[in-house]
Amino acid sequence: MIDPDRLLAALNPPQREAVTHGEGPLLILAGAGSGKTRVITHRIAWLVGVLGVDPREIVAVTFTNKAAGEMKERAERLLGFDIAGAYLGTFHALGLRVLRANAAAAGLPPTFVVYDTADQQAIARAVLKEDLGFTSDPPFTPRDLLARISRAKISLLEPADLHERARLPHERWLARAWEAYEDRLRRAGAVDFDDLLVRVIRLFRAEPAIAERYANRTRFLLVDEYQDINHVQYLLIRALAAVHRNPCCVGDEDQSIYAFRGADIRNILEFERDYPDAKVVKLEQNYRSTANILEAATGIISRNTERHAKRLWTEAPGGEKVRVHEAADDREEADFVVQELLRRARVDGVPLDAMAILYRTNAMSRLVEDRLTSRNIPYRVVGSLRFYDRKEIKDVLAWLRLLVHPGSDQDLLRAISTPPRGIGQKTLDRVRERADREGTSLWEGILSLLRDPGDLPGRAVTALGNFVGTVRDLAEIARGVPVAATILQLLEVTGYPEYVEKNHPHDHEGRLENLDALVSAAREHDEAGGGGDVAGFLDRVSLRGDSDDVQGERGPSLMTVHAAKGLEFDGVFVIGLNEGVFPHARAAESEADLEEERRLMYVAVTRARKFLVLTHGNLRRLYGAPVWHRPSRFLDEIPERVVERTGGGGAREEAPLRAGFRGSRPAATTGTGRAETGSARPWGRTPPAGMARRTGELRYEPDPDAAGGTFVPGQRIVHPKFGGGVILAAEGSGERVKLKIRFDNGRLRKIMPGYTTLLPG
Repeated sequence: MIDPDRLLAALNPPQREAVTHGEGPLLILAGAGSGKTRVITHRIAWLVGVLGVDPREIVAVTFTNKAAGEMKERAERLLGFDIAGAYLGTFHALGLRVLRANAAAAGLPPTFVVYDTADQQAIARAVLKEDLGFTSDPPFTPRDLLARISRAKISLLEPADLHERARLPHERWLARAWEAYEDRLRRAGAVDFDDLLVRVIRLFRAEPAIAERYANRTRFLLVDEYQDINHVQYLLIRALAAVHRNPCCVGDEDQSIYAFRGADIRNILEFERDYPDAKVVKLEQNYRSTANILEAATGIISRNTERHAKRLWTEAPGGEKVRVHEAADDREEADFVVQELLRRARVDGVPLDAMAILYRTNAMSRLVEDRLTSRNIPYRVVGSLRFYDRKEIKDVLAWLRLLVHPGSDQDLLRAISTPPRGIGQKTLDRVRERADREGTSLWEGILSLLRDPGDLPGRAVTALGNFVGTVRDLAEIARGVPVAATILQLLEVTGYPEYVEKNHPHDHEGRLENLDALVSAAREHDEAGGGGDVAGFLDRVSLRGDSDDVQGERGPSLMTVHAAKGLEFDGVFVIGLNEGVFPHARAAESEADLEEERRLMYVAVTRARKFLVLTHGNLRRLYGAPVWHRPSRFLDEIPERVVERTGGGGAREEAPLRAGFRGSRPAATTGTGRAETGSARPWGRTPPAGMARRTGELRYEPDPDAAGGTFVPGQRIVHPKFGGGVILAAEGSGERVKLKIRFDNGRLRKIMPGYTTLLPG
């Protein structure tokens, strides 16, 4: 037991009220920056350490592994001991756990695999081309098809339901495509992410005893980000809370911005309808932002009608006024943002990586990226290609999944061609014909052909036999060694490193470094203990989310407002605040859409801790032509007393005349064949047309501590053979220093300056 007074000492009165609530439904309306994670973790500690609740009776669910890990770590720090037995994780990880324990009852093989987005897209392409026969002009793109299937799944529909409802040709095509998609998943012994929850709900409905068993175990249920749950997640929460009726749901309807993913704001607005005896606690004290930023946020969000009445406040001083800058056009807007970002770093000492540039859509980053690139400023685009989505990583993961479940068609097709196993398309067609005729997976089709090859050429039979032998040998190895050792054996046996060097001569070093990183990740998994086999490692990888990869590189962050949810920065720039841009043109279709856009703006504003800059350009280019756009209505919703207007008819703030800035160093590369700081464009490129350099323009000047001899990261050089380029990193020292250089033709090379002539660019 722990001292309750000590546990509650750091909490304000509403937080204490939420933490100490006993039995019964509880809704915590947690405004932005109001300490909701603190409340959740203190409540877990209160339940276990003060009320004596068995940790095994506690289930806490959230949306990201990062949030779940932080929740567990903070709760254990408060308690002073491990809360082994409590479930703290994501919705999908919880669904996976239930399905693993009840695979047979759920109609799944015990070794079923989880297909991620890339795997699903590959199936969707195959469905459109092979099952529906569209070699060109399909009725849906693979991404669109998957989105439609996902919406149908979380509504708990079946392909038969779509067949019954279909009236138009594209509706009939969708029903057929979904049917074929499900058939491919079934034959591969696979599920997609939606299935991890949908199949649990179907399992609970088909087997009430199983549902009751889980509800009995869940004495206290805590749900983070309740405003973001979809219909299936809502049903799962209701099922788990059915016996003890102790759901504690924490959320903020003002930050409900994922309707496009199926999130339904009615879930949080109607909580008291679902639980008439619910206690409601409002957390309104903000610990993140200045008073002026909060007043701006309140002015915006108070225009919405679909919300609980609450008003954020803070004990922090007023701080800077919110700066609203009017630019002549989007190019001038981008120039201003980068100049102001550098001024903040140079004059005010704000680190580059403590600032973020937010926008409504990804396409809006281009101009800002060009300006950052032309000044050699390192940056990162959050939401770009993640580590586990890179080709070489996907290839090895396909092999690993094949060792666990060889019936996975998608993984088999990928593994059989990377590296090539001497099995051509004609042989694969024969395998597919046999599998289709017998209604089995491709793996079973191969085994059938090996038993009865018919007129299959001997060379093809040998190649298929070798492939099966390789898979079986590696599977046997995997059963006796750690995951990291399995991957090393896999790379050696398959010859994958040699395949990379041969097929990717220009960036093979980076790809091989990625494979090294994958082995390191597996080694960390091995050392962590539980679930140390290949299947456990694959489960861990498959449950990673976007936000789990947001970390670390130096430089300002560029991202959409959706990607910024849950993050915070000292300074935030929100660009493109024009009608038809933000709010988006689609918002004109309904008041509900406009309210979601306003919530999105509220999220953008409340990411800022110390200063906030909002910009708009009077002219924005559409398909290359300038089009006049009115300023966003959201700018008029901010109380004028907290606003400072610049640009346009207001005062312009000139940048300091001194060129040069010392700040954070350029981010090191991570072996992707490209710098992780941003786009594929090399640093130091010629400025875009119409962007002449002006006297007094701030530029990035690398820290000399990062130097490699007389060369420093970020410096442009000229090589006698490869031409111009930019130094990304320096390794070693003295005569053995190696410079990692991205040349203007896109190639990444390591150069020893002592053995060649490098001239300043």
